[in-house]
Amino acid sequence: MGDLIVGLDIGTSKVCTIIGEGDKNGELHIVGIGYYPCYGVKKGVIVDIDETAYSIKKSVEQAERMANQKISSVYLKIYGGLTTIYKNNGVVAVSREDREITKQDVDRVLQAAKIIAIPSDKEIIDVIPLEYVVDGYGEIKDPVGMAGIRLEVNAAIVTGSVTAIQNMEKCVKKAGLEVEGIIVGPLATGEAVLLKDEKELGVALIDVGAGVTDISVFKYGSLIYSSMIAVGGWHITNDLSIGLKISFEEAENIKKKYGTLEKLSPEKLEPIKIASLAGKSKSATDVNEISDIIEARVSELLMLVYERLEEAKVLEDIVTNVVITGGGISFLKGNIELAQKIFNRNIRIGSPQNIGVATPIYSAGVGVVKYVYNNKRFMHNAQPTDKKEKKSSKLVDKLKEIFSDFWA
Repeated sequence: MGDLIVGLDIGTSKVCTIIGEGDKNGELHIVGIGYYPCYGVKKGVIVDIDETAYSIKKSVEQAERMANQKISSVYLKIYGGLTTIYKNNGVVAVSREDREITKQDVDRVLQAAKIIAIPSDKEIIDVIPLEYVVDGYGEIKDPVGMAGIRLEVNAAIVTGSVTAIQNMEKCVKKAGLEVEGIIVGPLATGEAVLLKDEKELGVALIDVGAGVTDISVFKYGSLIYSSMIAVGGWHITNDLSIGLKISFEEAENIKKKYGTLEKLSPEKLEPIKIASLAGKSKSATDVNEISDIIEARVSELLMLVYERLEEAKVLEDIVTNVVITGGGISFLKGNIELAQKIFNRNIRIGSPQNIGVATPIYSAGVGVVKYVYNNKRFMHNAQPTDKKEKKSSKLVDKLKEIFSDFWA
């Protein structure tokens, strides 16, 4: 058995656990899947630690049974809208006498890039090397083994909300697990559903969940924009509940069974029986009435996304496609046509391609596993989850480590 990588996606409506394992040929296989309802998260924010921890535990147990493996640690997804990206660079002298760049040199230069002033309510969760520069020669992806005197890195420093991270970690630990690392949602989901050419030329990724929608744009292979709006699939359900005067559960069932943005001609309409809120009588609706309610909310959601992209001046960077994923609206018939009218671009639904998880609801969970698997040798920046260890990593210690061999 190879090393297991466990991705955990804590969403507004569910906790998804994905266990991945690499084989000797370098192929990643999904060997465990867990999915359990979650009621401790509202609009992407944890509001009940005990409830969320219980859902994590149940989801992980499902994945463990399927994989026939016991797991002890996970990689967490954090919503892109809860993160901020800063650009910074670092520089160190190559330590070996023969001037061959080692992994330790790369570790040190990434540590140097992390010396940056950030707000007190943020903490660094990831350092993404955009390019390495060796003695003035740039656009290097992996400098290990090359010869040089001076090593530089241009990096994206990803920071996240301290409160959000601590609450997620508390939930995971209460479920009996350790946090091995935290992965930014768009980077993870993009790994699962976006094509390499899309990320190079320019693509927008819209991950619609139950309570929130993560918005991101990639170009030149990197994440250049990330935001979040507090609107998702449950808002559609709520509209159906109010419009049809039915319970939220009944509305969710109606949405899943008859959810569409497409209209039928009058002669094709058939009555759909629905239970009243009291549950003692039944009334009737039809697909077109359901479609009208759904279309109004989906149009609003997509227009909000469009306006965010327009305000950020990144619409022109979207050269290829707008990719919609997540369980919020991906399954609704007619969503592609509506999105095309709003964005005036090619639209497609993004799903993981792995067997057993080829559906948008697993995009983030599978993406976390893929991101870690594909980038593990570059993940020199893993953050310690032990708070004492974090406290010991002070600025003076970092400076000593970085500049030590200048005076060796």
